[in-house]
Amino acid sequence: MGEFEMGAWSTSSFGNDEALDWFGDLQEAPEVWPFIEETLDSGSTESVVAAGALLLLLSGKAETDVHPDVIDWAAGQQAPPVALNLAAAQAIQAIIDDPEVDGHDVWADLGEDDEDYVAWLANLARIQGLLR
Repeated sequence: MGEFEMGAWSTSSFGNDEALDWFGDLQEAPEVWPFIEETLDSGSTESVVAAGALLLLLSGKAETDVHPDVIDWAAGQQAPPVALNLAAAQAIQAIIDDPEVDGHDVWADLGEDDEDYVAWLANLARIQGLLR
């Protein structure tokens, strides 16, 4: 399965069970944009990051860290509203800025210099920057 092997957590946007579960829920949602908006407002860290990565993909920006099923689904979708991308950028920035937010604690035991923690933060910063 390579880089998309499912696990409890991963440095990649769709490399964890929660992000893939979120994508499954998205596919069943009656409307895509309101579902993503709700995720950005009150979703888990993993689902917010997955939403940001998905919005990048739908915006035609380079996003290599996406599960093949997500890429297939995105092929038939419209580009997202710019305001939604900006909201996602803000939601991801809030995750980056708050060391108490869910997600940081997963990595806390490894230490702030751990290469996976650094990679996770770098992925968030990359997505956040591309969404703006």
